[in-house]
Amino acid sequence: MTVLHNEIKELRKKNSVSQQELADFLDIERTSLSKIENMHYNPSVRVMTRTAEYFNLAIGEIFFNPPVLLSDTNHNKECVL
Repeated sequence: MTVLHNEIKELRKKNSVSQQELADFLDIERTSLSKIENMHYNPSVRVMTRTAEYFNLAIGEIFFNPPVLLSDTNHNKECVL
């Protein structure tokens, strides 16, 4: 299983939000949030949605899959019809 990377820790620090504060908002344990931040496992859809709501961002701005982002589609400029 691929674990989604995320920007939660960076967003928390940028907005001066503690893990406990965000965990309380998400209705999860602080240790669960820590494991999500450190990419030990994927959050539920509910947690992703609530995190995006908390930071007023789109889910895709917080959670992402690096191999997809790193793939350069410009290498395939040839169009096949």
